[in-house]
Amino acid sequence: MDIFEGLNSQQKEAVCSENQHILVIAGAGSGKTRVLVRRLAWLMEEKNISPHNIMAVTFTNKAANEMKDRVEDLTGINTRWMWIGTFHSICSRLLRMEADNLGIARDFVIYDDADSRALIKRCLIELGLGNKEKEYHPSAVLGQISAAKNMLIRPDSFAIGKDDEWTRNIGRVYARYQEMLRQANAFDFDDLLTQSVWLLEKHPLVLEKYRERFKHILVDEYQDTNHCQYRFIRLLAGTTGNIFAVGDPDQSIYKWRGADISNILDFPKDYPDCVELPLTRNYRSTQNILDAANAVIANNRARKDKNLFTESGCGEKLIYYRAGDDREEANYVIRSIVGLLDSGYSLSDCAVLFRTHGQSRLFEDECIRYNINYRVYGGIKFYERKEVKDSLAYLRLLSNPYDTEALRRIYNEPKRGIGKATWDKLEAIARQKDIPLWDVLNTIDKDDSLGSAARKKLIELASLLNTLRKFAAEESSIATIIDEVWRCSGYSSMIAADEQKEAKSEIMEQFYDTAIDFDRYYAENYSSIPDDENEPPLVAFLGQLALATDMDNAEENPDYLTLMTLHSAKGLEFPVIFLVGMEEGVFPHKKTLFSFDDSELEEERRLCYVGMTRAKERLILTGAMRRQLWGHYESNKTSRFIAEIPPELIQRYGAFSDQSEPYRQTKKEVPMTPATVFVAAKPIEPEPKKKELINVGDKLRHAKFGDGVVVKVNGSGDDMILEIAFPHIGIKKLIWKYAPVKKI
Repeated sequence: MDIFEGLNSQQKEAVCSENQHILVIAGAGSGKTRVLVRRLAWLMEEKNISPHNIMAVTFTNKAANEMKDRVEDLTGINTRWMWIGTFHSICSRLLRMEADNLGIARDFVIYDDADSRALIKRCLIELGLGNKEKEYHPSAVLGQISAAKNMLIRPDSFAIGKDDEWTRNIGRVYARYQEMLRQANAFDFDDLLTQSVWLLEKHPLVLEKYRERFKHILVDEYQDTNHCQYRFIRLLAGTTGNIFAVGDPDQSIYKWRGADISNILDFPKDYPDCVELPLTRNYRSTQNILDAANAVIANNRARKDKNLFTESGCGEKLIYYRAGDDREEANYVIRSIVGLLDSGYSLSDCAVLFRTHGQSRLFEDECIRYNINYRVYGGIKFYERKEVKDSLAYLRLLSNPYDTEALRRIYNEPKRGIGKATWDKLEAIARQKDIPLWDVLNTIDKDDSLGSAARKKLIELASLLNTLRKFAAEESSIATIIDEVWRCSGYSSMIAADEQKEAKSEIMEQFYDTAIDFDRYYAENYSSIPDDENEPPLVAFLGQLALATDMDNAEENPDYLTLMTLHSAKGLEFPVIFLVGMEEGVFPHKKTLFSFDDSELEEERRLCYVGMTRAKERLILTGAMRRQLWGHYESNKTSRFIAEIPPELIQRYGAFSDQSEPYRQTKKEVPMTPATVFVAAKPIEPEPKKKELINVGDKLRHAKFGDGVVVKVNGSGDDMILEIAFPHIGIKKLIWKYAPVKKI
């Protein structure tokens, strides 16, 4: 295939630029992935650059795999072992190859957020802060440590110049946390980046080795890099490396997790000889959508000017609907989607985007009323489900027995008679002797500080794990190892006896299938990898899953409506987008309205721009005159982002009461025109509820939560507020008029 086939003039210029340092300003939907892929192919085919001398960095595994596949299709070159991947996967690979220089074992494990929080909790207890969880909440402490790592701040310098007790204590926790990670031969996600940077800074020969190797570095989504990632690229590039950075300042929306927009804005300062190449032709949205998004983002100062255009035509005008309250807003959105289905769209064509997770509830309730199949991104992810995490904990121990968090997770899972008191004593012995927990467990038969019954159970656990470790060392099939773990540990028997065995068995089946797929992939591809980069199957499998994300495993074209936050929507596109909660204090978020830092509000505007440019054909924005928060209704003004859209691009419907509203209409709802197909269908109303007398103790059936018992009643008639206890869920407060419940 011709490398330049299908490229427009801007894309072609970017692909074959001869400059050493190139910054491609890629507007939303402008085909940046195509440019990156063709650039890779051009380097190898036209410039005869060896794949060995190229590194390409993306932000998702899905994007990396897509890039590899497309380059292979273009060139026929096997890209499986090229250094194309996320920052985390590339740094993990680097650390395993250079483990000796760090004084660590190559089979280190990678702790996820749950593992890290658990370890932080133990640090707090050890340091006498465990009884101050409100002040030192594990998630908040971990967030502080993560922010420090992103800025390359080490534990010993964390509290320098700070004399407040809280900061000093966080510094102590940070130091102890790193010690415990080291003892467990583990890294957290941030360590993969920071340790790689420190490795390159501390070992000049290692740095020179990789500078010599990676002559060409391609970086996707450069606007999302944090300081640590920026430093990593700068170190590798040095003064002789070639950098091809692609990004868009207008889509920098991850400041809250460390992204620094100045990295892309200051690229010309870092590389004065660089050339900036814009990609402004959009292949996704209609011109009306682009003009509206351009008008909104033009109000930001920290950006690079560009105007997206398309050759796909003007398309429909945007719709703005202002509901009386948040329930009416949700009802409007879902019945509009019902109309879309009648006019030929599918559920997978639509997405509802909101600023915060908490906004999803009312839309979920309406989906249930209208019998709409939906999915909320951000729920329990597959790799966070208990059965999967338990299984992974066993596998991690077989690879690295010093993984203390994995050992803590499964010591009594399934139940084997080892109580918490016994385990606490075992950990106390480990702390007293200052040796790893695994070593204590394996020598507990010689320790008489525990009772004989407790010692016996611990000896049996050590024997089980050592037997499984020996089996895993001799077996290359991950699926076979998993099967043996489940059988010998009794995990399969435990699931078979569980009340929810069908659902849990399905999860285990999916996990087993993941192992089957990996075994096939390993057999086909790992034989070609150089020996110095090779990894044992179990280490490779665990590393792959540790770096997996929920979005990497999203189904293609699923038959459900997508509900998701704006941050989660980055990189996606849908024919129809509903951007909801367009009110001051909701979007833009209230925390930005009282900030003295304009950058906070500018990031909110970029988030709006990202949401708007996800839409291909139709963009519907909604808001409410009043919204219930913590049991009370609050009135909010229309979002400033609505006012920033030129009036000729948008049709307004619904109730308007703000005196500041520039294009006021009456409070009476304006009916949609027949041409506006997505409200043509009549709403599917639930059957009217009988004016029943509801008493404490009555049993009700909820469409989502199942059967429950009324524990409290306030008010009467349709306005009754019921508190209902649902098994395994808890007490829910519901309004009788709106709740999808009936008496049983």
